[in-house]
Amino acid sequence: MAKVVKVGTWGGNAGNAFDTGRVDRFTKVKVYHGDVIYGLEITFVVGGKTQPPVVIGDKKRASKEISLDEDEHFTSITGYFKPMLGTEVFITQLTLTTDKDRNVSAGKETGNPFSLALEEGGHIVGFSGLVGQSIVAVEAIAVYCALADS
Repeated sequence: MAKVVKVGTWGGNAGNAFDTGRVDRFTKVKVYHGDVIYGLEITFVVGGKTQPPVVIGDKKRASKEISLDEDEHFTSITGYFKPMLGTEVFITQLTLTTDKDRNVSAGKETGNPFSLALEEGGHIVGFSGLVGQSIVAVEAIAVYCALADS
């Protein structure tokens, strides 16, 4: 079994925590966006069973989505975050790219950039982070990564 490490957190340090834990594979990710990333709707498989979609944040504004093939995995995450409304920090842009060179990208490239690209054989196996309270939107994000066997 590949070693799993948590990388991040990018963004703010306040809000309500979310955590998918480790998943076997993702089947679909939908990103709700505007001036910030308002929410994520993530569908994944654990123990051979497709789980009900997990909604993180709010399902509002525009959305973009990607459905993954059975043998496809996310291998990089990039994005931007910035302070808004005084002290709150929000993710303003998010891109998830797969090992088949496809991606879902949403939001505005404004603020501080972050980026993680995994070596060949590694892939993202979970998400965690924070969702704002005064404005329901993604304040911070981190990923669980299965590293390639070395």
